[in-house]
Amino acid sequence: MRMHDLIRWDPDALSDFEEALGRCAADVEHVREAVTMRARCEGRWGGDAHDAAGRQVALCAETLAARSDSLLRVRDCALLVAPRLRTLRAGLEAIRSDAAANGVEVADDGTVHPAPGASPATAARAGIQARVAALLAHAAELDREAAQMLSRELDEPGRAENTSLRFGGTRTEVPDLPSPPAPGTPPDVVARWWAGLDERDRTALFSGHPALIGALDGIPAGARDAANRALLGIERRRLEGVAAQLQAELGGTVFGGLFIDADAGLEQTAKKLAAIDALDEVLARGDRHLLALDLTGREAMAAVAVGNVDDADRVAVFVPGAGSTLQGSLGGYDTQVSALRDQAHQHLGDAAENGGRVAAVTWLNYQAPQWGWGLAYTERSPVSDLAAQIAAPRLSGFLDGLGASRADAPDITVVGHSYGAVVAGLALQQGADADAAVFLGAPGIGTDDVRDLGLSEGAAYLVEARWDAFADVGTFGGDPSFLDGLTHLPSGAGASATGEPLTAITGHSSYLQPGSTSSYQVAAVVSGAAGRGAA
Repeated sequence: MRMHDLIRWDPDALSDFEEALGRCAADVEHVREAVTMRARCEGRWGGDAHDAAGRQVALCAETLAARSDSLLRVRDCALLVAPRLRTLRAGLEAIRSDAAANGVEVADDGTVHPAPGASPATAARAGIQARVAALLAHAAELDREAAQMLSRELDEPGRAENTSLRFGGTRTEVPDLPSPPAPGTPPDVVARWWAGLDERDRTALFSGHPALIGALDGIPAGARDAANRALLGIERRRLEGVAAQLQAELGGTVFGGLFIDADAGLEQTAKKLAAIDALDEVLARGDRHLLALDLTGREAMAAVAVGNVDDADRVAVFVPGAGSTLQGSLGGYDTQVSALRDQAHQHLGDAAENGGRVAAVTWLNYQAPQWGWGLAYTERSPVSDLAAQIAAPRLSGFLDGLGASRADAPDITVVGHSYGAVVAGLALQQGADADAAVFLGAPGIGTDDVRDLGLSEGAAYLVEARWDAFADVGTFGGDPSFLDGLTHLPSGAGASATGEPLTAITGHSSYLQPGSTSSYQVAAVVSGAAGRGAA
């Protein structure tokens, strides 16, 4: 593997290739299903000729299935290689950055030269050259592994004996694998299971079980992101098919769906497609990771991180409140959470430059209660804690998984806004792994005793803005403003530690507004510098 080969090896193109192969395989599989179905002739043909035709159709179906499987195996290889290639490319950029800082530059042929006008130390130049050689060796190893995988998968006899799995209308062959853990398995158990798999097993699971792998707490964020992105494409194609079918049903009725459920189904399908659009837009912003995706409920659910959760020293997990949806809220929340992360890095100062990395997650992986008609349904109502009781174990598992999936657990701050504060409070009472909590505009935290949260003394914080009527409701465990053990953080106008003005917030919805005292103080908690600088 030469340097210019690595430079030209585009992971985005590989990901596009992988998605295209998945679509092609699905198309071939649909043809196979159609041929098999039509060959039955609905019982209107029999005899020797029918039997002979049936045998030919069966052979044709087997051939189509084999072609679909071949496409999926090549796709599996692309799915394996793309994220590892991204890591190699990131390593190359890091080497080039360090080279520039040491007065050298890395040429496209892999050689290291003094930068124009610079006089680098011989040791620095030799060190950079050694890193380039090691990187190219890893690239060559990945190239060989991919070639061997393709040769083995496409040429190995007897693969038809492997287990056949189906998901989203596609078919793939999966070798004998350790049984995947069931949903809800403790994250530490999941982490041990994942660590015991080799790359071939993991690739097969990505292909056969993207929904399961993407949802299991305890699997590294990079792997969950890859599985959930694959699932995102599968779900878009499935929902588009459902929408077309429902639209056809509506078009064939005299009353336009008045006496059937197609109109309601089409509306819900359209909402979920809009949620996928919102996810695509946010993921395209760069440095985003899709850590959870679940489209099985009334509303689409997901968790999106900005920054790499797998190697961050500190992780903020923001839990939004009632009325939040992916299609209507994710873009704005992601902007706020990204700014919060940037502010935390500013709090860290030189520490951020030397490895003090921060990641931040928008966790909308629950059925947030909705206003309006939601008040009529207990599980949808913002004035009931039932939605929070259902969501709390999901949040607890996610928080626990952040540490279980790594050798070194990060410092975790959970940030709950409004009804999300209730969800966060209940999750902490269930033993969720967190080092600090910030409650924003909280109508309650699920308890009247802060010690129930299981946090260290002084690690629970409250921000309440002026004219925030919801924060004074006190429906869920009493008004937290009057609870002992919560550190109150300011939300009025103030100044940062460097003298920059910070704006005041009012009402219920601006707690993470970039440039506000509230957002600044939350970032201080995330960075470990709580209370510093603002008046």
